[in-house]
Amino acid sequence: MFEILSGESSLTLVFGSPLWHTFLLLVLTLLLLSSLEGSQIAIISLSDRNTDQLIGVKNESPKACSRMRLICSKIRSQQYLAGRQFFVILTVFVIAQMTSFPRMEALPFTNYPVSQLPDWINLICFQFGFLGALPVLWTAQLIPQYFANRHPDMFLNFPGNFLVVRLCLLIESIGPTKPANWMCDVLLKAVEDDNP
Repeated sequence: MFEILSGESSLTLVFGSPLWHTFLLLVLTLLLLSSLEGSQIAIISLSDRNTDQLIGVKNESPKACSRMRLICSKIRSQQYLAGRQFFVILTVFVIAQMTSFPRMEALPFTNYPVSQLPDWINLICFQFGFLGALPVLWTAQLIPQYFANRHPDMFLNFPGNFLVVRLCLLIESIGPTKPANWMCDVLLKAVEDDNP
């Protein structure tokens, strides 16, 4: 955060994004990634429940139940997962631009020059953004997944998750994930032909 606010982010330096824009975009993409990660776990967790258990979910969490109804078939689940994966790749790419610091001269909170570090540490940690990837992993990926695994109906009730599920279905319907489906069909047909 310190490096982003001090203007060292790749998005600010290379693309000329204002600091407030970079920070706001980071917060929004982290929220989107959190919703994508948690909703996948919650939906998969709830899809394994029997009818009686889902009635309990409907009584306690009506919004979660409506999200489940939206993707209740196998094909709709596949469409949701494909659209979700598209958004995960997109958000991780954008976050990587904000959490890489190619021109950082000194370590944060010190005057120790980055040039004094071994080249491989500088490359991996600051230019590729590995150090920025760890907090993203912890806060926007693992915490939502753990929470959704323990309380799937509560996670799907959070504001904004319905929109995220709808966006995933919309992007899949537009088509950028279709080539993977076609390739999978070809591979499955080849495997089925080899194993009559």
